[in-house]
Amino acid sequence: MISFLCLSSCTPSAPTVEKELYPPKEPIAIPVQTIEGLDNAKEEKGPPQESELLSEVRTSSSSFNPEKDEELAILYRLPRKSKTEVTIYDPDFTTIRTIDSKGFLKAGQHTFIWDGRDLSGKVVPDEAYFFVITAEDENGNTQTYDPTVFSGGEGNDITQANVDPDTKVITYRLPVMARVLIRLGVQDGPLLRTLVDWQPRVAGEITEYWNGKDQDNVIDLLNHSRFKMLITYFTLPENSVITYGNRTVDYRGYKESLGAKRPVKDRTVRTEVLVSPHYQLPRTVDYSPMLALSLSNVKSYEHGDVPILQGKTLVKVDIDEPDKSFFVNQQYEITLFLDTEFYTEQEMGYVPFNWVWDLSGVSEGEHILTVNLSGFKDQIGVLSKTVKVMN
Repeated sequence: MISFLCLSSCTPSAPTVEKELYPPKEPIAIPVQTIEGLDNAKEEKGPPQESELLSEVRTSSSSFNPEKDEELAILYRLPRKSKTEVTIYDPDFTTIRTIDSKGFLKAGQHTFIWDGRDLSGKVVPDEAYFFVITAEDENGNTQTYDPTVFSGGEGNDITQANVDPDTKVITYRLPVMARVLIRLGVQDGPLLRTLVDWQPRVAGEITEYWNGKDQDNVIDLLNHSRFKMLITYFTLPENSVITYGNRTVDYRGYKESLGAKRPVKDRTVRTEVLVSPHYQLPRTVDYSPMLALSLSNVKSYEHGDVPILQGKTLVKVDIDEPDKSFFVNQQYEITLFLDTEFYTEQEMGYVPFNWVWDLSGVSEGEHILTVNLSGFKDQIGVLSKTVKVMN
């Protein structure tokens, strides 16, 4: 049985790692701050290098909204006359846009302007992007600023967070720009919600909105006596920038819609630090799949959607249609819980998964059946359903 409290580097057989992150007993003052509210220019400089062609690389902002015609300035300094080119990449290292200096530039401070559009003129989906700059002087000497060579992918955990018992708002401080995972569930029990699924966040005080319940809104999770929360992250490459405001298409839909294949940058294998395995996975497949559950031998329904069961019923667990193409033909650990207590499991199985549930040992009344479907690359699908048993 896998516990949702595994870190991102865990496999399904890894031991549980617990985080003591309880909601406070008294309301606390929660600063209202989201990704959109953090707009501080970053002052990081490029990596230490001996070359003298390119320095003082930074951005005007950590995030911007292209849908409102906002733009990002990519700033850098040239010590002598050179021509430059910047290539912007998506999180899967695919080329989004290339902008060149249109000839040689004199020594001094210079700026590339990116309007948040790709090479076809479309506004990019909400995501984190990074860039590579190349400079070449009049003698043919070149230097490249590539942040993925020396930054990005380092995993860590957040060990302090607050939950407001009234608003259910979660706040925590992120020390660096990173991709964040927040899992909520029950100690020694099921994962019940993936609140933030490896989404990019800027550095600083972060606010996450939650209603206090599980993914299917049937369990009062915040007030559960064994409520637990995991917040973990891995760093983004230096000078990454987050775009927001695109309500037309999400990242997976955008990638599916691309026509001609675009150039993909080689990934640098960093060996000087421990890199999260999630950093190497494509963003189009590294997420929690949605599940579907069906029951046979339903006698009737109560309150419109609560199935009344008796005797034996066939429980069928499958991956929802939109996600099937990404997760087909993989093995999973499939664990079932009844009223947040372990019930049964299949350590290595495929979907659709069929299980005959003998209800003779289950007490009469309403119960909550929860399924955790855990991939061996740490993607976990979750589903909870209220049922009524009559013997």
